[in-house]
Amino acid sequence: MTIVTAICVGLALLVLALLAITAGIRNGDNRAQRANGGPTSMFVAALAYVVVLAPVVIPYGLVLATTLLLIVVIALPAISAGLAVKIRARLGDSAREVYDWAGVLVSFALLAGLLATAGSVISLMGGLNRMLVTAVIGLAAAGYLLAQGREAASRTSRWTLGFALVIPVILLLGGAVVSSPEVLVDSLVPYEPLPLGSAAALVLAVAACGVVDPSMGTVLRGSAKPGKAALWGAVIAAGFVLVFGLGLVLIYGGAFVAPTLQAFLLAAAPPLVIGYFLFFAVFVLASAADTQLAAGSEVAAERISPMKRRPITFVMIVLAIVLAGVVPAPGQILAIAATIAAAAFGAVLPAAAGKLPDLSATVGVAVGVVAAVIVAIALGITSALTFGTATAVCLIVAFVLSFVTSTIVGKRQPAEAPATA
Repeated sequence: MTIVTAICVGLALLVLALLAITAGIRNGDNRAQRANGGPTSMFVAALAYVVVLAPVVIPYGLVLATTLLLIVVIALPAISAGLAVKIRARLGDSAREVYDWAGVLVSFALLAGLLATAGSVISLMGGLNRMLVTAVIGLAAAGYLLAQGREAASRTSRWTLGFALVIPVILLLGGAVVSSPEVLVDSLVPYEPLPLGSAAALVLAVAACGVVDPSMGTVLRGSAKPGKAALWGAVIAAGFVLVFGLGLVLIYGGAFVAPTLQAFLLAAAPPLVIGYFLFFAVFVLASAADTQLAAGSEVAAERISPMKRRPITFVMIVLAIVLAGVVPAPGQILAIAATIAAAAFGAVLPAAAGKLPDLSATVGVAVGVVAAVIVAIALGITSALTFGTATAVCLIVAFVLSFVTSTIVGKRQPAEAPATA
């Protein structure tokens, strides 16, 4: 099985690399449009949230209610990013820098989470070393991005949509054959309802991250109709989760719970089935990872030096691989990034009102993050990192206190004319 896994991983990465490095062979004069990607790039960027946060939901049981929650988790970042386009345009240089660096951090957290998930899934299903898989997928994605940049990521995203829809459709058709709609409301499998605090934490986290997410923001800022691109990206992402979730729920009798025996049934499937699943998993996860890496490194390079995009890309992927190996639980990485994103959003919001576009938001972010850390220590670090009620409280505290601090700081600064986009 190890040989089959290695072949599938290598084949998926080879196909991705060929698609990426051939971007621009045709229509070479339309590079900006190709780099933008549109709704397909929005879909792949949103997919990262479900991949990283699904492990928070699935131990309780993937049922109809939690499938609907995951639809919110995957669609809300795109909607938040669409609303944030005008917010960023109103910011002065100081506030925009805080906004952009918070976005880089979110992309980095999603990248590390995707690599951690890829390593765990391929190791579980195919028997390969988790760290080796993580490093190979990460370095492969970085390799073709070093050559082509975000243009390569946009092209892989367009192909990912086609590959990503195959298994969900098969699952839904299989579920319709072997099960009945009644299990959607009356599960045959026992499960534990997801706590309300966890649901609230997930929604607040993805909303905060979506506001600053550069993998979506760069697409929307380069789109002639950002609202339409955000809407279609959210619709495609929501449709994917709906079909995938309903298929799993139907096939598994009303609830898919992991880690249980259910999660290991695929490992007993014929090698051909496992091989396609591994190819699918590597292709989709690597494509989602290259989207985050391309956006994060591009925004970071804009802030440091456009000429340093390649070294920044390399440094980001190396750090993400190391972090994915040290912290294999991807949700914990995103919980920290979401807290900082919430503080950054709260800190720049007064500047977005238009009267103080050059408001320095650094103090607000610092106060919000420190307050959230204090609350996390009081409620329990583990609870704050695992998307429970404590996580939701930390997110709210970070946002509110950063907003209040920036508002107070802003009142001490002279009003200036709003910045142009």
